[in-house]
Amino acid sequence: MSPAIFAWKGSPIQVEAMAKLTGILLMGGALAACGIKDKSGIASPQRTGSSQAERAYWAPPTLVSASRVSGGRIGLIGTGDPGSRIRLATPSGQVTLATADSRGFWRMVIPGATELRLFGLSMSQAARTIQAQGYLAATPGGEFGQLRAGAGALVIPRSGAGLRISAIDFDAQGAAVVSGFGVPSRPVAVAVDGEARGGEPADGAGRFTMGLEPLSPGDHSLAVTQGAAHAQAVVSVSPAAPLAGPFRAERTQTGWRIDWLTPGGGIQTTLLVIPGEPSS
Repeated sequence: MSPAIFAWKGSPIQVEAMAKLTGILLMGGALAACGIKDKSGIASPQRTGSSQAERAYWAPPTLVSASRVSGGRIGLIGTGDPGSRIRLATPSGQVTLATADSRGFWRMVIPGATELRLFGLSMSQAARTIQAQGYLAATPGGEFGQLRAGAGALVIPRSGAGLRISAIDFDAQGAAVVSGFGVPSRPVAVAVDGEARGGEPADGAGRFTMGLEPLSPGDHSLAVTQGAAHAQAVVSVSPAAPLAGPFRAERTQTGWRIDWLTPGGGIQTTLLVIPGEPSS
């Protein structure tokens, strides 16, 4: 089952708010496992080199991992074109810069926060700038998720997570996508309110993203199974109220609800399933 594709129309207020996010589009997919640590104490993933011909197409920058470091700060590792300038920016204009090394890895450390933050990620080299897909949401507990318009959010994985639902996305009509982690390449089945809604295998990295039939307003129980493993989450579905800015975030019993303005001017709701994280 492929991810749902959403369609929205925005109001003038929403379109004006969207302009505030110009230039901070984010991230492609997350990559794999971590390996060697550098002097900063942040572990680096393994990455193979590429020829000049292979790099004729510049892939957008990506975030690979996020972890707590000293002083409550958050260390980030990602990939980009070797030697490129990496820019992480908030809608209010706060910017953190880094440079991708000869292997294409970049690292930066950002301060912690007590509120949910939204970032844009981009990569520049010479006169060329490439925006990453979507936006990057960072929770106060240090969890990061890539918000993708018309598709399911990709939460940056943490080790030992096991089978879990990591995010649910829906639009004003209730069209929804459920995302999460499981055992790589093994089938994942999904049920809504006890009714089977199909399934498909997790990918080679263990991610699954499945579109759902529209969900009516109200609370719904979502469950996923993979072999003997089982995980579930309660989702409260309701249309988003009009936005006064680019996004609105609130702590819920399930995790974080983020109503955010898509590049097309409509509002998408992303529920990051993070039980137990302290609220702001």
